[in-house]
Amino acid sequence: MTWKESFAIGIPEIDNQHKELFERIDNLYAACAQGKGTSEVLETLNFLENYTIKHFADEEKLQLRIQYPKYQQHRGYHTGFINQVASLKKEMLDSGVTILMVIHINNIVSKWLINHIMTVDKELKNYTK
Repeated sequence: MTWKESFAIGIPEIDNQHKELFERIDNLYAACAQGKGTSEVLETLNFLENYTIKHFADEEKLQLRIQYPKYQQHRGYHTGFINQVASLKKEMLDSGVTILMVIHINNIVSKWLINHIMTVDKELKNYTK
């Protein structure tokens, strides 16, 4: 998953965190594709999960600070995604780490993230102008 400048929302702290998320998603795939052990793949997934939670908290603090009118809706998207990642993690733990499972997780996570940035976060960008 490659970062593109068109994903930028113009808030450096948020853009930098988005870039880090893209890199971590790639790391998850690379860990599995390179035949890394289950523990390393799960460690990467855990980091991605925790970093996502931190990123969402930072984004939500910004929204509260600027009194963003769509804060509750935006927060709901974040909560839904956190729950989805937890479910995917459980699915991986139950079925085992396979390249197909990691591809499945990468597809879901990357599609969600790109869609979220390009629609919901862009609305936030427009509000901050």
